[in-house]
Amino acid sequence: MSHNQTKTNSSITTKSYLPWLVWGLGCLFYFYEFLLQVSLGVMSNELMRDFAVTSQTLGLLSGVYFYSYAGMQIPGGVLMDRFGPHRLLTIATAVCALSTLAFGLTDSFLTACIARLMIGFGSAFAAVGTFKLAANWFPAQRFAFMTGLTVTIGMLGAIGGEGPLALFIDYFGWRESMQILGAFGLIIALLISLIAKDAPGHSKAILSKHAEENFLIVSLLELIKNKQLWLVASYGGLMYMSTPVFCGLWGVPFLMYKLHLTKAIAANYVSLILVGWAIASPLWGLFSNRVGARKPPMLIGAVGALCTSIVFIYAPLESGVLIQILLFAFGVFSSGFLPSFAAAKELCNKRYVATSLSFMNMMNMLGIALAQPLIGYILDRCWQGEIVDKVRVYPMEAYHIALIILPAGILIALLLLPFIKETHCQNVND
Repeated sequence: MSHNQTKTNSSITTKSYLPWLVWGLGCLFYFYEFLLQVSLGVMSNELMRDFAVTSQTLGLLSGVYFYSYAGMQIPGGVLMDRFGPHRLLTIATAVCALSTLAFGLTDSFLTACIARLMIGFGSAFAAVGTFKLAANWFPAQRFAFMTGLTVTIGMLGAIGGEGPLALFIDYFGWRESMQILGAFGLIIALLISLIAKDAPGHSKAILSKHAEENFLIVSLLELIKNKQLWLVASYGGLMYMSTPVFCGLWGVPFLMYKLHLTKAIAANYVSLILVGWAIASPLWGLFSNRVGARKPPMLIGAVGALCTSIVFIYAPLESGVLIQILLFAFGVFSSGFLPSFAAAKELCNKRYVATSLSFMNMMNMLGIALAQPLIGYILDRCWQGEIVDKVRVYPMEAYHIALIILPAGILIALLLLPFIKETHCQNVND
């Protein structure tokens, strides 16, 4: 963060609600983006039926969102550092909204893929833009807490994309539901356009100064040379992958088969992971600040997530209550990776906050983009021919083989952790 931004950051003495309002609008987009991200999970059967596709092809439809999301992270971070979040968040929200409308209206699978690709493109700016607003509008010592609070709000959106959206789709249909969500997104874009600001005391002079530099090359070189950023981003990507992969597409059909649940009830079960995230996310940041270190919560979270994921996927459990407890606990533990965002910020030059956080997000999305279609491919290879209502039904053995990707990723993240430098909640690369 530049000296000018730091100076203005600490000088907010009037309108103390304004930082929360501006950051809150960014969070509203993040809420919306997360809802869209996981939405395919509760309409997977309808999509396979209406587009006449298999699980592998559905995995591709889900994956294209993450391809564009991951691909736009570095450019998005550089643009955010150079031009500020206000205009970029406005445009990105509008892109998501219009693409959601297109997704709900189309009968073409190709058009649906393009729409999801564009939703991912717009969504790529949500997290980094909101984090940038938090960095610009709040003191540096609050960043880990604000990151956790931001993720909590995002998880509330993901919760809305599970059980509530499943009921919405059962009542209105998936196409009409997507059209309503598209209209909601346009309202968010309008609010961001009218109310949000890049930073307190923001002026065009700050942007013109940045524009004089070759920001893209400098930012990318900073990332390429920073081995610690690669390590912490790889850890974060492997840890995060399991949550959206399970909650966003495969968790609902897995639980429907394992426990013989309806779609709405299975979606409610899956949403408990997100409830765990929503509750624990800011607490991990507070815990990290209290102990003065980033790695302890990252270690506790990885060990807990590994153990709980193995149990709820592979143990022959029939108790719905026990499964719900395990899913909630998995959400609590898997969100323990969040202090890695603060570590990434502290391992990089303050000037490139958004770019470093974008790199973290890119690594997060790469794992998901690869895992979604791979799980679909494995399920199709293990399919034994059963079809119900024109939708393939996969045996439990197929899910056991396919979902091993999730605990395996967490285990690799755990093995990377000893090589990550402890920042002790201080910037170590000015």
